[in-house]
Amino acid sequence: MEQKTRGFLVAVARDAAAAARTGVPCVRLCYRIAEGGALQRAQAPFSGRGGLLGVYEAPGLSDVQPEKLARDLQAECSRRGCGGVVLDLEPHEGGSRAKMEEVCAALAKLRVNHCVPESMAALAPQGRVVAPAAVSGGSFDELLGDLCGKYGASRLCLDLVRTCSDFSMPSYSPNGQPLTCEAFHALQETYRAQSFFSPELCAKYFTYRKDNGSAHFVLFDDADTAAAKLRAARRREIGAVFLLYSEWGSTAKEILAGL
Repeated sequence: MEQKTRGFLVAVARDAAAAARTGVPCVRLCYRIAEGGALQRAQAPFSGRGGLLGVYEAPGLSDVQPEKLARDLQAECSRRGCGGVVLDLEPHEGGSRAKMEEVCAALAKLRVNHCVPESMAALAPQGRVVAPAAVSGGSFDELLGDLCGKYGASRLCLDLVRTCSDFSMPSYSPNGQPLTCEAFHALQETYRAQSFFSPELCAKYFTYRKDNGSAHFVLFDDADTAAAKLRAARRREIGAVFLLYSEWGSTAKEILAGL
């Protein structure tokens, strides 16, 4: 992967074909490590080349032969024209974490680009780190600064989480009540809420008050806030940005056009 900010659309097997039609480079989460340690592709067909190969679950991680798995991943990347591997896994403590560390070392030895979740950063010193990019308090720019300081901008991949949450005020938790699309629009219509952009949070919000007097704060993302977050990532020369197809759909193409 090049040392500049790149955008990828992350798609599970059922969405892979639709995501590929957008023309945006994809992370195809279509692979798993099966019982016994073998690399296995999802049955759902997918087309297209390029982007990144994604491993979404690993029930057989403890049975893996790290060098063999790394070679299999390298071969599949070559066959599919992929520029690297995203290991979207959360191995348990103990043997599976040790195996994951060996897999990452084997991938590094083969010079296969690999990305791991932030919780696994210590297991992949030569890999890239995928960190969620969302705040409900504080500053989005400060979050990016902290992540860049911790991992280095070129090593960082931002997972651009699409926030849509309702907070009861005062709120003592960073996590509000997630809203479905239907519930979000129902609130807007019911309370005729006017939305505002928060430069600090790099997100939009509106407020409303229920008949019982309780105050609420709704924080949400849309194409405009996503584009603003991408501009902030580009200013810091962050390595890559991931958008989940199930959250952003075809609008991701327009969002990523500025990168």
